[in-house]
Amino acid sequence: MAAFAIFGANAQHQITGFQKSYAFKWNPSGLYFGKIALQTEYNFKKKKSFTFDLGIPYNKTIIRNINNEDKSLALKTFSVKGGYRMYLGKKTMTGVYFEPYLKYLKNDASTSFRSNNNTAYVLTSSYSGVGLGAQLGVQFMIAKRLTFDFFFLGPEANTVHHKAILQDISTTKNWDDHDAQNKRVTSSYNGFLPGFRFGLSVGWHF
Repeated sequence: MAAFAIFGANAQHQITGFQKSYAFKWNPSGLYFGKIALQTEYNFKKKKSFTFDLGIPYNKTIIRNINNEDKSLALKTFSVKGGYRMYLGKKTMTGVYFEPYLKYLKNDASTSFRSNNNTAYVLTSSYSGVGLGAQLGVQFMIAKRLTFDFFFLGPEANTVHHKAILQDISTTKNWDDHDAQNKRVTSSYNGFLPGFRFGLSVGWHF
């Protein structure tokens, strides 16, 4: 009986000793795609967490030198993602984890260029999609405060809408075909698109 009492007391101490906690993180790679990528993780049970990601859009310009001419691409991205994370090891918010998630992403991009006959064009792209996926990752924690969250395997299925418009901005007369009056070509796609997610977030645990 004494052994059972000691075991029960220890188990009760482990249950009541657990403290819910948070981690606030930042994914630096989001800056390349025109967003400030922030994440919150709420650890509500020893090896289980809710995650929420928010991509705050901002205007990002990428410049590359192609054929001795600078080409620019303007990007702006908004995203939101919610997930349910399950750690596979014995520690809280540390080690390998599995996380199914649902996300929404919207991206706008534009660039301008000249063709071989010196016609100037503007190409714009608008993308939006809802995706369902699952990712594997591993999280390390230093001094129980600084977190490194590496998600390396995240296949996803997306339902997307994409529209691209190529606009002639230098020709003065109407085209002979396509959208002759507006001098542009439009393409669009609505349907399924597979995706893949990976990256690294750094943050602080409270």
